[in-house]
Amino acid sequence: MINKYFRNPWLWLALGLAAVYIRGLFIDVMDVDAAQYASIAMEMSQNGSWLQVFHRGADYLDKPPLVFWLSAAMFKVFGLSNWAYKLPSVLAALMGVWATYRFTLLFYGFEKARNAAFILASCMGLMVISNDVRTDTLLLGFSTCAIWQGAEYLAFRRWKNLLAAFFFVGLAMLAKGPIGLVMTAFGLGAHLLIKRDWRSIFQWQWLPGLAVTALVLAPMCWGLWQQFDLHPEKLVNDRHGISGLRFFFWEQSFGRITGENVWKNDASGFYFLHVYLWAFLPWCLLLPYALWKHLRGGVTGSHPVTSNPNNREFITLGAFLLTFIALSQSQYKLPHYIFVTLPWAAILLASTLEQPKRWQWLVLYFIGFLTIVLCLAALFFFFPEGAWWLKIPFLVGLTSLLWRIWQQPFPEDSNRLVQRGVWLMVLFGFVLNFHFYARLLPYQCPARVAQLARAQGIPPEKMYFFQSSSHAMDFYNGRIMPNLGTPALARQQALSENGIFVFTTLDGQNILKEAGLHTVEKARFPHFQVALLKPKFLNPATRESTLGSYLLLEIPAPETK
Repeated sequence: MINKYFRNPWLWLALGLAAVYIRGLFIDVMDVDAAQYASIAMEMSQNGSWLQVFHRGADYLDKPPLVFWLSAAMFKVFGLSNWAYKLPSVLAALMGVWATYRFTLLFYGFEKARNAAFILASCMGLMVISNDVRTDTLLLGFSTCAIWQGAEYLAFRRWKNLLAAFFFVGLAMLAKGPIGLVMTAFGLGAHLLIKRDWRSIFQWQWLPGLAVTALVLAPMCWGLWQQFDLHPEKLVNDRHGISGLRFFFWEQSFGRITGENVWKNDASGFYFLHVYLWAFLPWCLLLPYALWKHLRGGVTGSHPVTSNPNNREFITLGAFLLTFIALSQSQYKLPHYIFVTLPWAAILLASTLEQPKRWQWLVLYFIGFLTIVLCLAALFFFFPEGAWWLKIPFLVGLTSLLWRIWQQPFPEDSNRLVQRGVWLMVLFGFVLNFHFYARLLPYQCPARVAQLARAQGIPPEKMYFFQSSSHAMDFYNGRIMPNLGTPALARQQALSENGIFVFTTLDGQNILKEAGLHTVEKARFPHFQVALLKPKFLNPATRESTLGSYLLLEIPAPETK
């Protein structure tokens, strides 16, 4: 019995994915967004202002506060660390995987539910945002839970499911804004409309549910009212008279479609199609056929077949397609905005995989080939200096996977297809989190600067920015570092504190010298903005030309005459 249990391939795939995600907890935080959120959460844990959010001492009005609340609470309990910051997001991603499993189980049975959960957990997008923390990770987890609980309510009419659904809607809105409610309405609303269930659409029970959501949002709304609506004289985001409540409920989300929001990059309406080519690896090219089968089923009523033919669902189609279309209308798009649809893409694919056709296997193998080439490039070309103990397990795992493919290249079994795709992504995640990021992130220097400062006994309160700025530097230094804008301020601060240390650039060093300030170079650090990878940086032969330099300078107390 025990031997059979340990021969279960799903167990080993789950352990492989767990190792990848756990390793990601301990990777340094990336500038800019993830590091900014970490520094805001740190500031919140230090100043105790939970309902009114500040960033470097100034009023902050951009993202809802849940990501800051959760990380600040972790810092209070466990102290400042990479893993304490990332843990809430990783747990939210895990909640999303569990909700995906339970939702799929409700309509499609155990095997497809298991496949959907593994498809989601193994896709590249979820791996990325579990490491490079965004508000979208929380949104993904809580919105998936909301729709799952809503589906449970429609199936069984239990109050606990209804109230849980609206509780998770509230958390999703605290994570990212009204999209948490809109996406839930897209999924459940499309289902009820297509089934013409008018009685359920207009039932009074939705009202207590909305009251639960309102209670969840109440602390944030009170903070926004106190911080912004009562103070129209404040200059926020270069504007006076800002309403925090209107910004949250309208401008930050819907304003990106109407043009009221100042953030615009005019990305193409097809932008997220390009994003999906990598975010839903290795399943991306299998998804269009699955989507077509669901769309055809919505018209003909013949497909896909659920575990209960009389209980067909259109929630998945609504949650994926309507959300995808709505987000594509935004005038400001970034790749992670679309990640909230990944659970529903996983369900679309898993629910339609029956007996894989040869072309589906060939598509997966083609993507797998490209992925393996990328992994080999990372191991042996981009950063060949990695330890042998990382390369040998990868090569053993790859050889084992290729041997299985050689023995049985095209089995008519959807479980085998999912297992091989997950196996591929475990190898990819292993290279990404154990090797690639470990070699890449040292080129983002703030963590190393803070480490050197601690090793040399430099007090954090004596460190300042000059002609530079870094949220990661704030976080790893454990303090919001003031920015000395002029040499005169640097001179004054050095005099009052009997010497200071500044984090600056080569240009900043020259400005200080031209102003007559004596500086002592403590260390020089090569630097690259790692979130913006370029081919010239990845090529070791040309990497040096892409690097900038930051310096840690000591400015002794100027002599007074």
